[in-house]
Amino acid sequence: MDKPLKKKAAKTNYEKALFILLALGTASVVYATSSTNNSAGKIYNLSTQNLVISKVAQAQFAEYLPLRGVVEPEETIFIDAIDGGRVEEVFIEEGAMVKQGQKILKLSNTNLQLNVLSREAEVSEQINNMRNTRLALEQNQLKLTRDVIELDFEVLKLEKELKRNKKLIQKKLISTQAFELVQDELAFQLKYRAAVKESQEKEASLQTQQQKQLAQSIKTLKANLEISRASLDKLIIRAPRSGQLTFLDAKVGESKQNGQRLGQVDLIEQYKVSAQVDEFYISRVIKGQSATFTMNRQNYQLNISKIYPGINNGTFKVDFLLAEQAIAKQLRLGQSLQLKFNLSSSESKLQIANGGFMQNTAGSWVFVIDKSNNYATKRSIRLGRKNPQVIEVLSGLQAGERVITSSYASFVDAKSLNLSVN
Repeated sequence: MDKPLKKKAAKTNYEKALFILLALGTASVVYATSSTNNSAGKIYNLSTQNLVISKVAQAQFAEYLPLRGVVEPEETIFIDAIDGGRVEEVFIEEGAMVKQGQKILKLSNTNLQLNVLSREAEVSEQINNMRNTRLALEQNQLKLTRDVIELDFEVLKLEKELKRNKKLIQKKLISTQAFELVQDELAFQLKYRAAVKESQEKEASLQTQQQKQLAQSIKTLKANLEISRASLDKLIIRAPRSGQLTFLDAKVGESKQNGQRLGQVDLIEQYKVSAQVDEFYISRVIKGQSATFTMNRQNYQLNISKIYPGINNGTFKVDFLLAEQAIAKQLRLGQSLQLKFNLSSSESKLQIANGGFMQNTAGSWVFVIDKSNNYATKRSIRLGRKNPQVIEVLSGLQAGERVITSSYASFVDAKSLNLSVN
């Protein structure tokens, strides 16, 4: 009797297993059908633990950009080798503080020294030639003056003789021929004297112009000579301004070419902060706009002092100056600062938190949570300006409403959402 009972129990267990398999298959079909309906963009079941929910609020809004600023010297002066040469001596190490005119290094240039000596000899010879020319002009002027004096004396004698002969010829003590001879001689000397005086005046005028030209030429030659001599002085490289010698590329024995960069002096009396701004904002950036940064729990302001015109890799450079110079003592060259660059003034605006939903909706719609917190529906909105934290709401939302601001990537095609706490 035991055998029939075992067969019946085995049959019952087989029927139960078959029933369970059928139930699981049906459940799978129902789940698959449910998933297909959900993916069609109708309804999703989501847990609020995986979402970021933000409340729409009326608060102070200011559009700003986060920038990375770098502390730089207010001005950098480069030091170049004007004439080049061999480095003979280095007086100051890189990084040292220098004063204006202080020696930095010394160069030697044999060709330049020989060239200067040759220029000095050439200029001296030309100056001597010009002085000789001026002396000859002066001597010629003296000769003309002496000729005029002699002619004046000769005219004076003839005038006296003619006066005496007039009395004598009246008394018929001299012949008419002798009288006319003196009279003609006087007329000739008067004309000759007039011609010499005219020549003297022209010569004097010409000599005055030539002397001015000679004086200017001598002055130019002397200036050229000074320039040649100054080129020798420039073989000693000096600090152009007081500051810090932040770069020096020179070792004893090295040869430097004309115009080669030797170093630079940074003027660190006042720092500036430089930052790169996206070219999208180029029309909204103007001189005088402000930015802020935080240091030691205090906020400090900077103002735009210069906007560079060039665009490189989609950004343009902006220089800021510190509004308070006291903070400059706490800064170091090359230090990075996190700047908050204000693009607008602060004003009361309706706003929501900035989040990942912007990448999926471009700000044209959001999921708004019902007051019951059980579901969320899709709603069209219009957004305005934004900053890294919040976005201005222009229409479609009201203060106090709650919005899902995290990414919509996994349910972007849904029309509504069923929400649960778990």
